[in-house]
Amino acid sequence: MPPNHSATSPAMSPIIAKKKRKSLTLEVKLDIIHTHEGGEKTNSIAHHHGLTPSTVSSIFKSADY
Repeated sequence: MPPNHSATSPAMSPIIAKKKRKSLTLEVKLDIIHTHEGGEKTNSIAHHHGLTPSTVSSIFKSADY
């Protein structure tokens, strides 16, 4: 009987490239915070800066007022 290989074995897995982390400048973070305070929606801010909405949310939730 041949050995049973699962599709998730390391030899069978596709090569997945790691995502590079993007470092945001203080100016970008401040722009995100001020834009959000001005009433702009999270999704539109994220789209404008090329970020995910969760990243934008994290930035203005961690803002120190």
